[in-house]
Amino acid sequence: MIQDLSSLVNQIKAEKDIFQKYRLIEYLMKEKNLRITDVSNKIGYKPSYICHLIRLKKVPDVVVDGYYSKSISSSHIYVLSRLNDTKQMIGLYEKILGENYTVRQTESAVREYLYQVKSIGKYINKENTEKVIQIIKQEYPELNVQIIQTRIKGKVIFEVKGSLEKSSKILKLVLEKLAT
Repeated sequence: MIQDLSSLVNQIKAEKDIFQKYRLIEYLMKEKNLRITDVSNKIGYKPSYICHLIRLKKVPDVVVDGYYSKSISSSHIYVLSRLNDTKQMIGLYEKILGENYTVRQTESAVREYLYQVKSIGKYINKENTEKVIQIIKQEYPELNVQIIQTRIKGKVIFEVKGSLEKSSKILKLVLEKLAT
């Protein structure tokens, strides 16, 4: 049985076809009753990659056929598999073929479907965010400030370590300053 497991692991490592690789991993998980982290450790892949492969289960046959006919790449397939709706997947697949979408354009389209947010505009540059953080820290040295910006949201985090009394006092001052 141990030999069987090691030969299956070697077969997964050697497999080039992403769909066959997914099927072997799924078999390994079901038959050997392994979790994603266990499979990850045995094969030497990151758990996130195992999850990408498992998501291939929901890819419609027409898209799979496109992969085998080399109409789209495996990267396109991984991005498409993030969608939960088969109709959306097929619609986006047709756009990929019809408008010759790059993987990046496919990612933007998937993001738009999932979060109803278009990836337009530019990030605030790091220099500007660091200036703002320094200005805030000069006035409120006990405040830890983070500015995080992604393609779908932006957030500013104010963190004060200490008791409720201390944190309430500082946060109240900051909020009053922001309100003016």
